[in-house]
Amino acid sequence: MDTMDLVRETCASLTGKVMVPPIEIRPKVITYSPPTTTLTSETVAGLKAFFEAHDNRPSEQMWIALRALASTLEKMAEGECEPQLFLSSLDPGVGKSQCIIHFAKALMRSEAHKDVGVLVCVGRLNEIGERDKIAEPYRPGPFIAGMGLADTDYAVLTSDRELNKLGCGRVNEARVLFTTQQRLERRGVRQSFAEMEDLYFHGRPRQIRVWDEAILPGKAITVNLKDMLALLRPLKDAHAGLADAIRTAHDDLEHVKDGGLYQMPDFAGAFDLTLNGVTKVLARARQIQVAPIDASTLIALWELSDKVVSVRRDNPNGNTILDYCETLPKGLAPLVVLDASGRVRETYAQWAKRGGLVVLPSAPKSYKNLTVHHWGIGGGKNSFRERGATLLDGIASAINAKPSEDWLVVYHKDGIGLDFKAEVRDRITGDKKRVEFLNWGQHQATNKFRNVPNVVLAGTLFMPPSYYEALARLAADLRPAQGPVAEGLLKAIELGEHKHLVLQALCRASVRGCKNGVCTPCNAYIIASTRSGIPKVLDDIFPGCETKDWRPVEKPLRGRPKQAADYVIRWFEKNPDELLRFNVVQRAIGMRDANNFRKLVRLDRDFINAIKAHGIQEAEGRRGFVRLPF
Repeated sequence: MDTMDLVRETCASLTGKVMVPPIEIRPKVITYSPPTTTLTSETVAGLKAFFEAHDNRPSEQMWIALRALASTLEKMAEGECEPQLFLSSLDPGVGKSQCIIHFAKALMRSEAHKDVGVLVCVGRLNEIGERDKIAEPYRPGPFIAGMGLADTDYAVLTSDRELNKLGCGRVNEARVLFTTQQRLERRGVRQSFAEMEDLYFHGRPRQIRVWDEAILPGKAITVNLKDMLALLRPLKDAHAGLADAIRTAHDDLEHVKDGGLYQMPDFAGAFDLTLNGVTKVLARARQIQVAPIDASTLIALWELSDKVVSVRRDNPNGNTILDYCETLPKGLAPLVVLDASGRVRETYAQWAKRGGLVVLPSAPKSYKNLTVHHWGIGGGKNSFRERGATLLDGIASAINAKPSEDWLVVYHKDGIGLDFKAEVRDRITGDKKRVEFLNWGQHQATNKFRNVPNVVLAGTLFMPPSYYEALARLAADLRPAQGPVAEGLLKAIELGEHKHLVLQALCRASVRGCKNGVCTPCNAYIIASTRSGIPKVLDDIFPGCETKDWRPVEKPLRGRPKQAADYVIRWFEKNPDELLRFNVVQRAIGMRDANNFRKLVRLDRDFINAIKAHGIQEAEGRRGFVRLPF
């Protein structure tokens, strides 16, 4: 039976009508055959009962996608699944996790599948177990609670001994095993999945494998020269030879042009040091030196040892070396991946092109109940350092305009030169407890705020160019020695990461809910400059949403300042890395007197804020404007 037959059968079974809704599946589709056993049908029946109890009626396309997910899981249980990674990118609230839960229930009831084990890999410990205070024992997290597992049915294997007390404690005897993605990735560099016997069920690898949330084929590695230099003093007494070798490489790399290649020394071979040996060197250095040592930098250098690396100039921090390493254990496939960002993140599209990843049918929900208010001003860490008071005033004004409603604010925790939470709270009128905070880095995989109707993204995360190149190379499996990354791919990867962050952060709030194929009502307030590209893709991230301009602090520009700002912004779109002289702008807007240009334009606060929103400011001592990195 081909895909269209599956569509017809699914629609007929769910609606009583034979119909074929339009489906857009990207970039690869596999054909699903109807199962010979009942696991898929039992899963769908359980989901239907669950949705009916919650007065929710998913669309036909959503049912097709959910059935495809359940069918893939059943093929894994039957040992008939292709050795691929299968990505389900259904939006938050549509039912990905519920599909896993109801499939697990059907599997546990099946007499024919008693020897089939399940492995669930999560990104954070609180997805396995939750507790209000450190002294309290853990209680089962959403997956365990949802599956209704008895203690004898499951086990937990993490670095947290207290968390591991959940379940039966006998890993090889538990039908369902919960562990962390990081545990597999750390070991995947040196072990295949078949060699991880501590993950076995009844003496063999578990057949059903689920990865909750984002996945990459490996790790992007970047090391800035400043970080290399910071290693020299701590290492000098602990291992003088290694310190000298790093110094030599650093001095060579300072002269490599942007986009160039460099052959890294074989640190491991030259000093007969394994990664474990490096760890011991770090331990000695910590005993000798008072200053803290960034272990990640030295470990990254070991990972880049004896490799040809790419060099990117990350202004203002200078050159950065980059490459990537594979971290997923060999033999991990077949694996089901649940990630709503699958439809917006370019890394998945590139991974599918190179092979090994299959995109399951999807069905984006409608976001017509979402209103996105956009403030076109820079929201990166540099922007908060430069004009934090303005941004904080704008955020507080939005919150204070709805004094009786709950809010969630996603913010930069550090690197902005101020205590964000304290500053916002000082500006809030009324009940301050109605405002919750979630920092970037903790903005995924929590449902704690799912009923909050207002959310502010106080900027977003921007990474240096070297990171996006390393990520592009990882996704496309393109080593530096194989040639440069196409500029179009770099931009697509960067924009895809922005989409991923915005989707995941906003969907912590009420917009994650879904009823009858539509998100539950929500108002979002996003701070992002036009140059970031985020404003243009809001409709791609949230199909059907309403977008509005949000200008809580700035006044609209008029006259000469507006003419000058428009010219400067357009000029830097074509010449992002050049200096724009003051006299060029002055002539372009028809002003003769340089002193008047300074008073009426350059010193105008609204003009300064307008160009800063695009990352542009005056270049100190250079009689012109420059564009800064995010």
